[in-house]
Amino acid sequence: MTDAKNTSTIVFDRATKIYPGSDAPALDGLSIEVRAGELVCLVGPSGGGKTTALQLVNRLVDLTSGDIRIGDRSITDIPAIELRRTIGYAIQQSGLFPHMTVIDNIGIVPSVLGWEKTRVRDRAHELLELVGLTPVPEWADRYPSQLSGGQQQRVGIARALAADPPVMLMDEPFGALDPITRTTVQDEFLHVQRTVGKTTLFVTHDIDEAIKMGDRIAILKPGGLLAQFDTPEKLLTEPADDFVAEFLGQERGLKRLSLYTLSDLDDLASADATTGRAPWPALPADTTVRNALSLAAAHGAEGVRVLGEDGSPIAAAPLSRLVHLQSEESV
Repeated sequence: MTDAKNTSTIVFDRATKIYPGSDAPALDGLSIEVRAGELVCLVGPSGGGKTTALQLVNRLVDLTSGDIRIGDRSITDIPAIELRRTIGYAIQQSGLFPHMTVIDNIGIVPSVLGWEKTRVRDRAHELLELVGLTPVPEWADRYPSQLSGGQQQRVGIARALAADPPVMLMDEPFGALDPITRTTVQDEFLHVQRTVGKTTLFVTHDIDEAIKMGDRIAILKPGGLLAQFDTPEKLLTEPADDFVAEFLGQERGLKRLSLYTLSDLDDLASADATTGRAPWPALPADTTVRNALSLAAAHGAEGVRVLGEDGSPIAAAPLSRLVHLQSEESV
């Protein structure tokens, strides 16, 4: 079984990278700590150094100065091949080997590490269950060409988890998926993350994806400078400067509504306390407040009704309640 305790911190200590032939750093003195079990997103415009930061961790590129530590070990003290075998790595387009079956793709690193074949097979089956490719016998012997893009990404995530690494690196892992599939795979990965609790560094160019996925977000400026490192709530309500505010966009108030679900709201009206001519949409309690507001607007309604687990209305949330959220600490 996956060991949710097998995880480590990732510490960037003034990590700097200057590529040969360039006078300016691609990453300039980055100092952040990704806590054990935390998912941190790196975002920023082109030239911000987010992919460079990710590649420094597994030594696809080497530090110019500073240090990066996984747990209490500097990455410079670990041979590069050994280091990469202890890091899960998921990339855009999944990177699956086309001539290998699903189960063989998942088992690459465990096989290299000398696991017995039965253990590799059992681990691959466990992970296919975890990422939702069931029943397992229908998927184990397929080749990547027989899978959709979303299915390939699920296999790529399973492969990154195969050897139960202490940390995971994800480089635009869902960037090539269509919007509907992308949302589904994001949700499935968040379920996996809650299950295994891996320390994860996640690069994305999409601030909405970062807000959805990240426990904390590091926004990098051009030149590889850290602009702000904080929770999604803090970024959206207290941007550090004009650059961060502009990067988050004029809709940052609406983005904040996506951090909460109807179940987070208190002081709601009774289920039959609806007004206006248009019927109030009835929504599950796990609907985000942003989506609830959008659906109310689409229906011309003055609020939404909240459904309980049995599907019956249990409360009503008027528009005024949807747009007046309390702070993160008091919700």
